[in-house]
Amino acid sequence: MAPPAPTPHPSPREQTATDPDVTDFARILGTSEGAEAVRAFGRRAAAVDAPVLLTGESGTGKGLLARAIHDGSARARRPFVAVNCAGIPESLFESEFFGHRRGAFTGAVGSRRGLFEQAHGGTLFLDEIGELPPPLQAKLLTAIEDGEIRPLGGERAVRVDVRLIAASGVDLELAVREGRFRRDLYHRLLVLSCRLPPLRERAGDIEYLARHFLHAAAARYGRPVRAIAPAALARLRAHAWPGNIRELSHAIEAAVLAADGDRIEPTHLPPTLLAPPPPVEPEPAAPGRYSFYGSPDDERRRIQEALRRYRGNKTRAAAALGMARNTLRIKLRTLGIDDGARV
Repeated sequence: MAPPAPTPHPSPREQTATDPDVTDFARILGTSEGAEAVRAFGRRAAAVDAPVLLTGESGTGKGLLARAIHDGSARARRPFVAVNCAGIPESLFESEFFGHRRGAFTGAVGSRRGLFEQAHGGTLFLDEIGELPPPLQAKLLTAIEDGEIRPLGGERAVRVDVRLIAASGVDLELAVREGRFRRDLYHRLLVLSCRLPPLRERAGDIEYLARHFLHAAAARYGRPVRAIAPAALARLRAHAWPGNIRELSHAIEAAVLAADGDRIEPTHLPPTLLAPPPPVEPEPAAPGRYSFYGSPDDERRRIQEALRRYRGNKTRAAAALGMARNTLRIKLRTLGIDDGARV
């Protein structure tokens, strides 16, 4: 099935392709082996009706791949419902996921279908599933295993048929070992799994994607920018891209708006890309440190650079790194990074 027609001015939050004639997985841009491996996995996952677990750093395109798998599957004509698990308060979990009946609690003036019912027949995409507290993980697992949910205030269970695609930016294996994620839920999701590589591991894709985002942004804003100067390309290649594809798309969008000619120069790039960060000596490895994709020393260095760049402001540093603030706090503790920075 062809993908839905794009809106006139789509936002390149992650990898996007604006050509309505592209296949579902051609929307996952890149010429590297890593990009092709992701496309190949997506095609295999779309051909079967099994749970999928997508892992990788924030901004690597997990949401885009989840949507492409749905659009290429037999459930494509049914709903695709996405939810960020980190944004669901514990007190509202059952109402959000299972729904409620009128009068179930104070303020329930009408009945509401939960996410499982909304996705019936289609796909439920659980983004940042690693952020769910263990008690909520148990309730989610019960619904998955039973294939039914009971709305708050309801007298009968409701059968639901959904395909689950889950995504996480944290190491779920480590979370299982540390008791922060249920082993049974982890293995229930771990039927088909794919780690999306960070941008720094995708040789050649930085320039390819930068040019794509340039043309998209220039068309969106009616700007005459057509090229990227060699010196600016060198800055793009040298940057670590902790925010991955999302960070690159926003950097190019900002540069297109800042450019006063027909090409992007180094001075048009965001300030964080104008000069390489000062070198940081890796600290001794701490026992039981947080395990993330890539080298732990690289992860520690990236976090320290972000904290220094934002003068210890954890909220801004977490946003720049593409992670939740609570995730940053865990990393600071497990990586042995000084926690004296302000929030």
